Amino acid sequence: METLKFKTSLDTTSALKVIDPLLKGIEGLKKWTVDFDSIYNLLIVEGVGLCASEIVHCLQFAGFKVVRLYEEG
Repeated sequence: METLKFKTSLDTTSALKVIDPLLKGIEGLKKWTVDFDSIYNLLIVEGVGLCASEIVHCLQFAGFKVVRLYEEG
């Protein structure tokens, strides 16, 4: 399973209700959370064969700003 992280403009729990049905439609996505304690309001998604650009597109379609974050390894 892979984990992807995104910096977002999600700032309330009501925003989660907006993105939930969109994220549920993404193939391979198993679990997602938003870390509101992070200065980036991190969206953390876990799944298999995830397409980061599809996740970005879904959130942008809903009116949110989103940027994929890369981890150095």
